[in-house]
Amino acid sequence: MFAAETQGLVAVRYIPNDSRSAQVIVTNRTNRPVTLRLPLAFAGVPVLAQMGGGMGGMGGGGGAGFGAGGIGGGPQTTGGGMGGQGMNGMGGGGAGGGGGAFSIPPQKTRVLRIATVCLEHGKPEPSSRYPYKLAAIDSFSSDPKLTLVLESLGRGELPQKVAQAAAWHLSNGMSWERLAAEKIDHAGGVPDESYFAPAELMAAQQVVALATQKAAALQPAKASASSSISNQ
Repeated sequence: MFAAETQGLVAVRYIPNDSRSAQVIVTNRTNRPVTLRLPLAFAGVPVLAQMGGGMGGMGGGGGAGFGAGGIGGGPQTTGGGMGGQGMNGMGGGGAGGGGGAFSIPPQKTRVLRIATVCLEHGKPEPSSRYPYKLAAIDSFSSDPKLTLVLESLGRGELPQKVAQAAAWHLSNGMSWERLAAEKIDHAGGVPDESYFAPAELMAAQQVVALATQKAAALQPAKASASSSISNQ
């Protein structure tokens, strides 16, 4: 999909609904059908490097760390995966291990609805009011463990809250103790509540442990492939 966008075959828009979900709108700009291979993992990146002031309070109670006031000049980068998107582009089709693919008729548009997580704790809540761009995950992070978590979320294997805890742990170095202390602030004297349930944090720890094992297992294979190419 990224290659097709670069070549001008398709136009891709990324619109975050909030920290938990987004829409990817893909338009076929050609006069023939286009079949796209969807990214297993991606980053949704704010387009403007400096969003200016007035960002504080955005997200009002949307979750832990949101509304912190424009740290770094913009809302959070988000992340997710599209491995579970079906051929009709509406999800749920199951993509197996090779990632999703879908076809778009000439001059037509398809909408993908996807689960996401935030990748920059402390920055404001993602919002459709600000322009975002879909990007390859390695443009944001080179950590294979984070990529594996996002791929698993995209395949529908993880609840969003579990993936969010794992993502903040990996992307922002947040300890499990700090994640357990995160609260959702309620106005009007309503008591605050924990952002993550204990069971969600326990599941997230297991997810990170499994991702660590898988990433370690992938390294020898990548090194072997690289060595084979260099010797040819």
